[in-house]
Amino acid sequence: MFIFAASCSHLELFYKLLHSENCATFVMKKLLLFFFAFCNIISIFAQQQGKKIAYSANMQYYDENYLPGVDRLIGNVIFTQENTIGYADSAYFYSDENRMLAFGKPVRFYVNDTITIHGNRAMYDGNSKIATVSRNVVMNDKNSTLYTDSLIYSTNTRIGYYVTGGKMISNEDTVTSKIGRYNTNTNMANFKIDVVMKNPTYTMLCDSFNYNTNTEVVYFLCRTHLISDENNIFTNSGWYDTRNNYSLLIDSVKLINKNQELTADTGYYDKNISFGIMKKNITLIDTSRNFIVKGHYGEYSENGGWSWVTDSALLIVINEEKTDSLYLHADTLRIFFDSLQNPQLALAFFHVKFFSIDYQGVCDSLSYDFVDSVGMMYHNPVLWNKNNQLFGDTIRYTILDSISSQFELLRNAFMIEEVYDEVEFNQTKGKNIVGYIVDKELVQVDVINNVELIYYVMDDDTLLIGINRMETNEMKIFLKENQIEELRFYDYPDGKFWADTELPMNDRLLKDFRWLVQYRPKRIEDIYVNPIPRKKE
Repeated sequence: MFIFAASCSHLELFYKLLHSENCATFVMKKLLLFFFAFCNIISIFAQQQGKKIAYSANMQYYDENYLPGVDRLIGNVIFTQENTIGYADSAYFYSDENRMLAFGKPVRFYVNDTITIHGNRAMYDGNSKIATVSRNVVMNDKNSTLYTDSLIYSTNTRIGYYVTGGKMISNEDTVTSKIGRYNTNTNMANFKIDVVMKNPTYTMLCDSFNYNTNTEVVYFLCRTHLISDENNIFTNSGWYDTRNNYSLLIDSVKLINKNQELTADTGYYDKNISFGIMKKNITLIDTSRNFIVKGHYGEYSENGGWSWVTDSALLIVINEEKTDSLYLHADTLRIFFDSLQNPQLALAFFHVKFFSIDYQGVCDSLSYDFVDSVGMMYHNPVLWNKNNQLFGDTIRYTILDSISSQFELLRNAFMIEEVYDEVEFNQTKGKNIVGYIVDKELVQVDVINNVELIYYVMDDDTLLIGINRMETNEMKIFLKENQIEELRFYDYPDGKFWADTELPMNDRLLKDFRWLVQYRPKRIEDIYVNPIPRKKE
């Protein structure tokens, strides 16, 4: 410090003389410049020299011929420098280099009364304040214990390194890796190459992550695999609080359990309650029930209860033959799972629209009971199949078995079949209508109460013979290959068979007729646009 102060005073003197009018010659300037440079070199050299290591021992030897400049210390060796104290069985002190080579079982270092380092051999450089400890190394602070075969530790920066493999134990967390770096000031450790963390909840595998021994939080730096008895999680970035058991997962997140695979761009997951919040590009695949859910915001309960997704929400139901899939969109999709994570009930609400090759439909809200295989469409529901349009106040659809199903149009039921160019239509109307489907073909329709019918009769060459318009109380229609084979009435119908030229155009549509083809999705992309209004137009 004294030399540094002197150099500062010489700097002031040099500056004054260099700019003084009394400065006689250029040579004098050169001498002053040399003197200034010399003083600064001495100052820098003095700063680089650490405080001399102090030591004591039972015995001290010095042999100029055998080890010049080296003191040999034997028995109860103690060496100190500032806040660092070392203990050893024997040591060599290199006085000129201010370096101590210590041996013991073990050699012990104490730094600031908070860090202890044990090993069988140690080299301590008093100038750089770096200790290199090897063989059975153990380092302890208040939060963790580190085991390795070789450790480099700076008492100045309080950062330790190992490159020969190591293990850190912090509370219930155990980390192993090939390379490690631990900052005992910030409690932040970095592990690289073949990193494995184990605790009672998860085993984590990756190539690199950071770990705070004080907070017990892991910070993911690359693709990381978390393994538990219940699930597997993958992520590229984020953090995991091992103490409180929750995590923020970022970039290509994937969660896999027995029957489901969930992916998203980011996610928050609380292991304590098996609950997650996912954002952006969400996909849930359920292999047990053959369905897929997609969206951009979702909440997921892994132990049963409600899970839901919104923002471009999409449900894909894959049939058993995998020849066709149903694509359903709504503002929000909610699915209730039992404790074994089997789906029980699905709800879709607001602006529902779905598409499959055989069926298309729209409504404002919908439910599906997985247990009973019953779907319900509410608020202005419409269903299409081939040339047929069906609607009522409510539509119920039931899957009876692998090849049979039934639909029910409840209250104000209406069936319409296009006959010609969206101008001529077969129409069936009643209070309720029940249809039976076998092997994807409509085979029977029961019309119950207040039945009205308009039916275009064709010959075998599809030439129009006439138009049948009638009313009755109850009727059954039997079909084959989508053509009516038989009409069966349970009371005498009131009606008339009209020639094409006799029936006025305004009598060819039943009351409350609505042709709603503008809302019908013709491809998958159409389910996201032009939803049907909640109330009838």
